[in-house]
Amino acid sequence: MVLLAAMQPASAQTAEAEADAPDDIVITGSLISRPDYQANSPIVSIGAESLESTGQITVERALAQMPQFAGGLGQSNTSSTGTGLNGGQAYATLRGLGSKRTLILLDGKRLQPSNPDGSVDLNTIPEALIGNIEVITGGASTTYGSDATAGVVNFRLKRDYSGLTLKATTGISNYGDGANYRVSATAGGNFDDGRGRAFVSLDYSKRERAKRRERPWYSDRTPQTGNAANPYGSALFSGNEPTLAAVNSIFHDKYGFDPFVASNGSQRYSGGAQIGFNNDGTLYTANNAPVVNFKGVESDDAYLVDSGNSIFGPSKQFKFGWTGADIQSDMERYMAMGRVDYDVTDSISAYGQFNFTTYKQFSIVNTTLSNNIYLQNIPYDSFFVPEDLRTILASRPNPTADFQFYKSWQAIGNRGQTYEYDVWQFMVGLTGKLGIGDLSWDLYGSTSSSDFKNGQTGGLSLSRMEALLASPTGGLGNCTDFNIFGDLPISDACKDYVMRDTLNTTNMRQDIVQGTLQGSLFPLPAGAVRFAVGASYRRNSFDYKSDDALDQPDGTSDIIGFAVLRSSAGAVNVKELFGELFVPVLHDLPLMQEFNLDLGYRYSDYNSIGGAHTYKVDFDWRVIDQVRLRGGYNRAIRAPSVGELYAPISTGSTSIGQAQAGTLAGDPCDYRSEYRRRAEAQVKQLCLAQGMSESTYGTTAAGFIGTSQIFPLTGGNPDLDEETADTWSFGAVLSSPFTSPLLNRIRMSVDWYNIKIKDAIGVLAITQSVQYCFNADGASNPTYDNNNYYCQLLARAPEGTLEPPTSQPLLNLGTFEVQGIDVQFDWAADLSDFGFGGDPGSLSFRTVVSYLDKFAVQNLPGAPTYDYAGTIGFSIESNAGAVHPTWKANTNLTYTLGGFDMGVTWRFIDKMKHSNSVTSNSAPQGIAAYHLFDLNVGYAFTKDIQLTAGVTNVFNRAPPSYSNTPETYESSNYDVLGRNFFMSLKARF
Repeated sequence: MVLLAAMQPASAQTAEAEADAPDDIVITGSLISRPDYQANSPIVSIGAESLESTGQITVERALAQMPQFAGGLGQSNTSSTGTGLNGGQAYATLRGLGSKRTLILLDGKRLQPSNPDGSVDLNTIPEALIGNIEVITGGASTTYGSDATAGVVNFRLKRDYSGLTLKATTGISNYGDGANYRVSATAGGNFDDGRGRAFVSLDYSKRERAKRRERPWYSDRTPQTGNAANPYGSALFSGNEPTLAAVNSIFHDKYGFDPFVASNGSQRYSGGAQIGFNNDGTLYTANNAPVVNFKGVESDDAYLVDSGNSIFGPSKQFKFGWTGADIQSDMERYMAMGRVDYDVTDSISAYGQFNFTTYKQFSIVNTTLSNNIYLQNIPYDSFFVPEDLRTILASRPNPTADFQFYKSWQAIGNRGQTYEYDVWQFMVGLTGKLGIGDLSWDLYGSTSSSDFKNGQTGGLSLSRMEALLASPTGGLGNCTDFNIFGDLPISDACKDYVMRDTLNTTNMRQDIVQGTLQGSLFPLPAGAVRFAVGASYRRNSFDYKSDDALDQPDGTSDIIGFAVLRSSAGAVNVKELFGELFVPVLHDLPLMQEFNLDLGYRYSDYNSIGGAHTYKVDFDWRVIDQVRLRGGYNRAIRAPSVGELYAPISTGSTSIGQAQAGTLAGDPCDYRSEYRRRAEAQVKQLCLAQGMSESTYGTTAAGFIGTSQIFPLTGGNPDLDEETADTWSFGAVLSSPFTSPLLNRIRMSVDWYNIKIKDAIGVLAITQSVQYCFNADGASNPTYDNNNYYCQLLARAPEGTLEPPTSQPLLNLGTFEVQGIDVQFDWAADLSDFGFGGDPGSLSFRTVVSYLDKFAVQNLPGAPTYDYAGTIGFSIESNAGAVHPTWKANTNLTYTLGGFDMGVTWRFIDKMKHSNSVTSNSAPQGIAAYHLFDLNVGYAFTKDIQLTAGVTNVFNRAPPSYSNTPETYESSNYDVLGRNFFMSLKARF
C-alpha cells in the first residue's frame, strides 16, 4: 500500500493504522483482515496534516486538490435560484464521474446520504476525528455494494484517545472577507480497568461570505449581451405587434425623434423590439431596437450594451448585471460524535456510536426577474399603463390582448435561500471470536436520518401581482400605488402584499443491518486461505414536501423566478449476500516472493431492479523486496437511487451559452448564431416548427436574440435500470534498492486504470439536446426534422424562448469510459547526509501526478462517442466537475527541524481546450496551464502544544475563464477566492 501524507512518511502512517487495530488490519476495498495487509487496488491515503495544510474548515477543498478528484459542489455552492435537493452541500467526485458514483464511508461503514441521489454531504464528516483518508480508484461493489463504481473514499477515525484535545482554527481572505472560525474539543479514555474505551468530540465552525465584486477577476460590467431585464421595465409584443405608424405617432410626432423604418419593409414594430418606461410616464425604445428617448440612469445592475443590428438600425440591449453575488456562502455548523467500545467477555465486545451534525447556510440571490419563462402578462387596460403605451397597444391586431412585460425588481430587493440540515446516525454492534480457529464475527445495526429545510425569501407571488395589475383602482387593501412602469419606489404596503416566502422540506432515512464472519479455512504451501462471508439489509427512503406556492394544482409555480417543484416520496430496499476469498498461490520462489489472489462475489436483490451480481479478481505479486505488482478486475453496479427513481419534477436555470459567429453555442435560433450562418433555411424551418413566430425569427442581419439561461424540466424515472462498471487496474509499488541515506527512503507507485460504465444514469443535458437537434455534429439530425428525438425535448414560446415542457430527461444513457495513470513519488533525507554539520534538519518531497488518457462519453446507445480528455467545460452531471486535464499534479516539499516544519505545495493543472471543440470545429478558446503555490509553517512548543499557520494561493493567481461568456470560472478546481491566510492552535491535556 502506498500512502500519502504531508510531513509524515508512509511507514509512520502504517504504524498508526496498526495501532488502531493491533491484531489485524482491514484495508479499504476488502472484507478480510490479516496482518500487514497490502492493497491490490490503486489506493492513496491522505493524512490529517494534509487536511490542516489547506487552511479550510471543511474537507472538500482538500480532496479537490488531489489529482484523482474532479471537483463537486462545496463552499462555492452559492446564489442559486434553484429549489432543488442539494443546496449548500459539498461532495467528492472521483475521476469526474460524479458524487453519486463515489461511495463515502466512515471507518468502512456507510454514512447517511444527504441527497436523494445517494451522495453524502462532506459537511457531515467530523474533521477533528479524522486520522487519515483512504481513496480507492474503480469499482468496489463486491465489498461495499452499490454506488462504488468510480471508487471509494473511506474516512478513518482516530480511536485511542486519552485526555482532552482542544483545537482552534481561523482564516481570512486577502480581501478581508470569507473569514472562517472553528473550535473543537475531543476527550476520551479507558474505563472499568481497561475493558471499556470511549471518546466524545464537539465541533463548532463558522464560515462567512466572500463577495464576488471584491475580486479583480470579476468585473462590474461586461460588454456582451445577457439577461435583458431592467428596473425600468419594458413591453414586448411577439405575435401581436403594433403598427409602426402608432409607434411613430409617439416617438416622431410627439417626442420629435426620427421615424422608425423597418429594413425588411414591415409596417409593424416587429423583430422582437421592445418599448420601455421612463419614470415620467414617457416611453423609450431598446432591446432589438435603437435606444431612443431613454431618460433613466444606467448602473452596474442595469446598463446598455451593443447588441448588433436590428431591422430598425444598430440596437442596444439592457443587461442585468447583478454585482451582489457571493463566491463563498456563509455557514454555521455544530457537530457531535461519540463512541463506546466495551469488552463484555474475553471473546465478545459491544460498541455503540453516534454522530450528529446541524448546520445552516444562507445565500443571497439576485432580485426577482420577470423574463424568459417568467414574463408577466399585463392587461392592456391595467390602471397604471401609460397613456402613450395605450395608444400603441390599440394598433395591435388584437388590441385588447395582454402584453408581455420584462422587469428586474430592484425596488423589491434581493431574494435569499436558506439551507438547514439536521443529520444524525446511531450504530450499535457486537463483535467477537467464535473459539474455532481464528474465526471472528461482527454484527451491527445502523439507523440514520437527514432533515433538510430549504427556504426562499423575498419571492414575488404571481397571483397577487396579477390581482394588483387587474385592479381597476391600481391597488388592493393597503397597497394603493403599485405603479411598475418605470424605476419607481414601491411602498412597504405593496411589498408586503406581493412578497411571499416559501419552505420546502426533505426527510431521508437509512436503515442497515449487516453481519459478517471471517477467518482461515485451510493451509496451503504458500499460506492460509482466508475467507469472509456476510449478509446485509439496507433501506433508503425519502419524503419531499414542497411549498404549496411552488406546487400549484395546474403544475406551475406561483413564485416568479423560483422553479416548480412537486412533492414526491419513495423507498428502495436491498437484501445482499457476499463473500471474499484470499488465496496465497505461490511463496518464496525466484522473482515471486509472494503471489496472492483475492476473489469476491456479491448478490444483491433490490425491490426496484431485481437481482444484480458483482464480482472481482485481484492479484498481489511481490517480485522482490523492492518491487510489488498489483491489479485486477472488478465488476461493479450502481442501482438507481431513491431520488433518481422518485425525485420530484422541477425546473432550474441552465446555461446554454451565448450565440455568436464562429461558435456553435447558445440558442441556434438567435440571429447571431453560427447555426444560422451555416444552414439558415433549415434552422428557420426548425425554429418555426418548434413554435416561434416568423416575425420574431427575423433575418441573419436582424432578428431574434436568445437568452443564455433556460429552465428545463427534470425529475425522477421509476423505469431506470442499474449501471454496470468494469474496472481494470495494473500497477507497481517500488521502494528504494539503495543503501545510501540520500536514496534509501524513496518510494514510488505507478497505477494504470480503466473504468467503463455502461447504461449510465444521467440527465440528457439541454445543451446537448439543443446541439443535436440542430445537427451541430453533422450527423444527429441531418434533415432538421422536428420529430427528431432531441428536438422533441424542446418547446418554444411564440416570442422565441425555450420554455417548459422543454426537458432534461433522466435516462440510462450510453457509456462513460475513463482511463489513465496515477504516479506517486516520495523521498526523504536528513540534511546531515548532504554534508551539513550539527543537526540541520531533514527534507521530504512528495508528488502525486495523474495522467488522463481518456474521458469518453456516449450519450445514448448508437450515438457518437466523444473523448473529453484534455478539455474544460463538459460535465456528465451538475456536480461531477467540468475539468478533465491531461495532467494534474500536487507536489510538496517540507523542511523539518525539531519542532519546526515548513512546507511549500505546488498545485498544477494542465492547459485544456474548450469541450465544444470535441463536437464542433468552432469553440471558445481554451485555457493555459494553471500553477498555484501554498505555504504552511508549524511549530511544536511542546509535544502537546502545536501552532500551524499558512497562506494558500501565495501569489494571488486569478482563475482562468473558459467560455465565451466572460468570467466563467470552474470554482471547484480553480481558486476564485484568491490569497487566503490561516492559523490553528492545538493543545492536548
